[in-house]
Parts: sequence; C-alpha cells; structure tokens
Amino acid sequence: MKSVKIIKAIEYAFNVDLKLMRRLSPRRVRIPSEVTWFPVCVKEHPSMVSSTKPDDGNKVVTTTIKLLTTDDLLRFHHRHLVFRVTLLDDRQFLVGSHVRPFTVIEVTDTCPESVKDNQLVEVTITHRSLHVPPYIVRNVYG
Repeated sequence: MKSVKIIKAIEYAFNVDLKLMRRLSPRRVRIPSEVTWFPVCVKEHPSMVSSTKPDDGNKVVTTTIKLLTTDDLLRFHHRHLVFRVTLLDDRQFLVGSHVRPFTVIEVTDTCPESVKDNQLVEVTITHRSLHVPPYIVRNVYG
C-alpha cells in the first residue's frame, strides 16, 4: 500500500495539557480527549522532516516543520507548545512533549518589495528527541 505523506493540517496545544498522555510504545501515543487543539492557519502544504544524527554516542532525532502562516505563534513565548500534524490519509503525529526538550519556534517575517510577493510569515518548528515523532492513536472511548 502506498503511503501519502502530505500534511493537510497543523494544530497546537499547550504542553501541560499532555501530562495524562500515555506512551504505548516509542512510536505510538494516546492523548486524552480533554486536550484542546487550536488550528494553525497554514498555506498548503507545510513540510515536516525528521533526521537522525549521532550526538555523544546517542541517536538524536531532529524534527523540523516549516510552514507559511498569518498566525502569530510567538504570542505564546512564555508557554511551551506541542503540535499535532495531520496527513492527507488522516494519520496524525505528535511533535513535542510535556517534558524537556521543548519545541523551538523560529519566525521569519519579511517586508516584500511588492504586494504580489508573499505576505505570510515563515515559521520553523524544531524538536529534538531520541525518537521520531510518534503516531497518535485515536481514543475509541471518548
């Protein structure tokens, strides 16, 4: 079966809301249904890349999401965010965690030469961990 890896939606939540998250395996998590997710208005289609690199004898996975948006994600500079990435085939990944290391958000805001040029803000979200982003298992009980 061919896998479609195109992102259709990105949402964020506050990392403190994930304290009751259950890690079923290194690749799967179950998130409580009480977690409130907020959509990020993005230009189609953002990208997500996970790359592995050795660091002091440990395998470190760096996951980077790049997107164009009108949303101001830096308004939460005093809080840590986690991201739910939904693919076209409705699979979902969790980028970030309720424990360190937290996601890092970098924003590039440009003033283009003409109105026809891109007026959107470029956002780069980076998360480093020991595992690739886990799949979110749907909670069938609520």
